[in-house]
Amino acid sequence: MATAQQILDDVNLRYRNSFTTEQKLVWYNEEQRELFDVLELESPPYTFQTVEGENYYPFPDQFDVTKIKTVTYQINDTAEPSFVEVPFLRNDDRQGVLDQPWYTIVSDAMYLYVPDKVPGNRTVYIYTDSDPTEVTMANLNAAPDLPTKYQEILKLGILKRICAARKDVVMVNNYTAEYEQKISDVLWMRKLREPEFITPIDMGYKPSWHTSFAGWAWQRWK
Repeated sequence: MATAQQILDDVNLRYRNSFTTEQKLVWYNEEQRELFDVLELESPPYTFQTVEGENYYPFPDQFDVTKIKTVTYQINDTAEPSFVEVPFLRNDDRQGVLDQPWYTIVSDAMYLYVPDKVPGNRTVYIYTDSDPTEVTMANLNAAPDLPTKYQEILKLGILKRICAARKDVVMVNNYTAEYEQKISDVLWMRKLREPEFITPIDMGYKPSWHTSFAGWAWQRWK
């Protein structure tokens, strides 16, 4: 894996410029943060085991609850456990309580609700958005947080920012087009890997007339 210094060296080879390393690190960090948002890169999930009858589970120090994306809960004790996504409810919501696992945030802890009571030794995964480590002159030789497969996009992002600073409109357009195409390709390939649900799923509620009609029309169309 390339270091931050090697990434900047490659940028300098592709486009001659006189900007200092400190200035290029500003663009490097801006671009890396933007890519983490656009590509929705996640941190390794935080996980814990449930305790029988226990609903409250404190978060570790420095855990940022605002970055939680998805929570999944183990619903069985088989050798190949199954997981379901657990919806979030505001702790002041008295109208949306579900008869299924759900969670809310109470101070620095998760309140996990399971019908009847929480069983023991079930695994909970909490997936969160990730923020990249700031790159400075002191850690130039460290590997960046951005996965290797996205580092070409990072280089293009830095290049278009350098060209914009030099008011090189032609090269800005060239790098921007290549940059946006690569991001589009990543997001499209990710979309293709998502499962497609072509059969109705019982969600445990009585459908309204228009959803019933949609299901009837789908069966007729097939």
